[in-house]
Amino acid sequence: MINVTAVLHYYLYNVLKDKHNRQSTYLRLAVTDRCNLRCRYCMPEEGIDFAARKELLTYEEIIYLCGVLGELGVNKVRLTGGEPLSRKGLPRLVEGLGHIFPKMAMTTNGILLPPVLDELVGYGLDHYNLSLDTLHEDRFFQITRRDEFGGTWNALEALLERGIKTKINVVVLKGTNDDELGDFVALTKDRKLDVRFIEAMPFNDDDGNHHLYLSHGDMLANIQQRFPDIEPDRGEANSSSVAYRVPGFLGTVGIIPAFSRSLCGSCNRLRLTPKGTMLNCLYSTKGIELLPLLRQGIGRQDLADLITDFVLGKHKDGHETQRLEQSGNIFASMTSIGG
Repeated sequence: MINVTAVLHYYLYNVLKDKHNRQSTYLRLAVTDRCNLRCRYCMPEEGIDFAARKELLTYEEIIYLCGVLGELGVNKVRLTGGEPLSRKGLPRLVEGLGHIFPKMAMTTNGILLPPVLDELVGYGLDHYNLSLDTLHEDRFFQITRRDEFGGTWNALEALLERGIKTKINVVVLKGTNDDELGDFVALTKDRKLDVRFIEAMPFNDDDGNHHLYLSHGDMLANIQQRFPDIEPDRGEANSSSVAYRVPGFLGTVGIIPAFSRSLCGSCNRLRLTPKGTMLNCLYSTKGIELLPLLRQGIGRQDLADLITDFVLGKHKDGHETQRLEQSGNIFASMTSIGG
């Protein structure tokens, strides 16, 4: 059941607005920092110092917090990680969130998805972004450091067979998988599938990924070599991607300028880390630590006031956030902040 009060509140009031008059209506909820892959652009090969269970928000704490966000006008949640399905009992959380948010989505590598897919869809989680950076099994191992290509591909087939809204997320790595952009676009010819190419974002000065960056413009030029008639398409409101379509193709193509940050001006997102830190931006290092407050029993109104004040101070864009909050070019591992 949908929280009717929260939905009405969303349409009647503009509560979570920042000083640039943008309303935050979309929560990216990282439920875990653990993952069954070790993608080279996301975390070191040896992994990270994963959080202990007691350091994570419990499902009950997440539901309580999300209930307040729903009352403040947040109407969409995306589950991320790490790999969200690596956290045990996730369908139970999804069931609870379905009473709060009219729209639910998940970003996943899909390896653990097929056994629980129908249950998740039954609770209302019916939009999926599948992380798949290559169509070649050996290259999948090179990028993810795990031999799990078949698991991700099986998840894609399961989603398409059920007619579930599906996007493929492709982090483009120069000299690694940029020769496959045309092949991914070709997938959209006969499938109602959206493929989104993402600029790689170096998250550490010494992570070795800086030379892998390929810009939005370079990706588009690459695609145009094979599909010269690709054209701009009308994208979703507040989308993080620039939309394109090849005439006559069933699916669409998008390019996410994650590092060049040209779409920040329309951002409507909040981020919540597995440890309960709320962030206004992917490039943030400064947020509000909600976990201790929740465990101290903070009331709903005090929590709502705190979040409202925090969102009001959101910076203009990711460049301003990096300038004011970062030291050098140091970012947290993507698996810690939800990507």
